Amino acid sequence: MILALLLAAVQHCTFAGPPGHLMGSCGQIGDQIPKMTLASRVGELGGVWRKDATPRDVWAGEMTDAGYPDAPIELEAYGDGSAMLRAVYGWFPVTNLAVSPSNLTFDVDTSREVPPNDVDRAIVVRAQTILSSPAVWNRADNRKCPDGASSWSIYCAMIDATKDTTGGSDHRRPAMEVVRELIETRSAGRSYDHRLMDYNNDPRTTFAEVTSAFREALQRMDDAAWLAAHGFAPAP
Repeated sequence: MILALLLAAVQHCTFAGPPGHLMGSCGQIGDQIPKMTLASRVGELGGVWRKDATPRDVWAGEMTDAGYPDAPIELEAYGDGSAMLRAVYGWFPVTNLAVSPSNLTFDVDTSREVPPNDVDRAIVVRAQTILSSPAVWNRADNRKCPDGASSWSIYCAMIDATKDTTGGSDHRRPAMEVVRELIETRSAGRSYDHRLMDYNNDPRTTFAEVTSAFREALQRMDDAAWLAAHGFAPAP
């Protein structure tokens, strides 16, 4: 939930420019006003978000902070009026989206992340299948997930499950964020730099705890109170 600490709860974002290549900003983020670009595209870069609808419009681009690598952003809008911004910090609900050939404006609520859906549940089920026994558990995770691997960490099982299920990969989609929140609670008091990697590699972590994390993630995805308490809630 890092972005919520940097932004006001709702930010107004304004983009303008020649059709197909818009530049803009969502205002102050920390001590900077990052520059952002968005270009119209076909299909979701980070994989399918929903099974029940296809995006009406998709824009992809980058957010530039001085002193930091450029970070990808993606905005997708649906015919039912919902929209969502994918960022390096999480996936956030969008409201008041207005589009013209040379302008795009919207409000993004960074106090909450979009909640998991049926696709996210399928990702966790697939991860359970991938990381099915201690024999295929990689205890030395480095957050690199090569194709053709014969063993997987928690992180790589989730990444590969996301690719298998959605056709793309985004390590901030709700399925991954729910697992992170669970690991954060389980590892309270431990000095982890990367929660999934360090929990996976911790010699205190057992395979039974790995499998129970997946089971608990599926349970929590259906627990509205838990989701709200951990920053997951749909736009009003």
